Amino acid sequence: MQNIDLELEKLEDDLEQPLKSYLATSPRSEDTQKLLISLQDSFDQLKPSEFDFEQETEPSKPSLIKQCLNQFSSYHWAYWLISLLIFAMLTVISSGSMESDSLFPIVVPIYLLFGVLYSYKTWNKEMRMVESITPFPPALLLLSKLLVVLVMNIGLALLSTLYIVKDNTMINPATFLLHWFAPLLFLTGLLAFVLFHKGVIAGFIAALIGWVLTFLVLPYTVYAISGEAFHQNILFIVSYLIILSLGVGMLFLSYRKSLRLSYL
Repeated sequence: MQNIDLELEKLEDDLEQPLKSYLATSPRSEDTQKLLISLQDSFDQLKPSEFDFEQETEPSKPSLIKQCLNQFSSYHWAYWLISLLIFAMLTVISSGSMESDSLFPIVVPIYLLFGVLYSYKTWNKEMRMVESITPFPPALLLLSKLLVVLVMNIGLALLSTLYIVKDNTMINPATFLLHWFAPLLFLTGLLAFVLFHKGVIAGFIAALIGWVLTFLVLPYTVYAISGEAFHQNILFIVSYLIILSLGVGMLFLSYRKSLRLSYL
């Protein structure tokens, strides 16, 4: 046992000097300065070359058209299938009606509100968080979704209108088109305008109130003012042209507002 201890002590003595050369000590300030001086040439080579930047260039503004195209591809196929079935059902029902103010003009704007509610996904907090950090203004992103739903409804409604007018010659094509197109634009503009000024809930409430005014209050008022059918048609056309203009105007104002809003 004593021999083993002696051998270990001898081994430690033999390794003491070689191991000292491998021990790392804290660098001194002089050593750090020498290292930096020796690396200065390499640092100079890594410096970026000077470029002449144009000071007049500005970052490109958010493109509503590009954002709408991006949002169009995000809709699930089931949504498009349901939309086709609903418009097909409305087409079959309305083609057998003898009046232009049938179920079709009344349901189309309501379906637009459901489509916007589906695209907004208020129940998905994670989606709201992702959209809040998008490089595009969140309001512009929501407006693009609204416009995608609007264009989809207009496209399907136009196809249905062509079939209904061709199948039922008793319906005036221009009057039938105006009866659903004007309320659709009006409610879309009203929804967007109130949404960007008072919030999402207020926007949907205002749109529902606008639907009631358009399809319940307006017809009752027209029938109360004028008793003759000719005068009623004239008043209806003038009224729908007015709400159509209001809808386009509110959509334009909503677009301008969406570019300045940083949150919803």
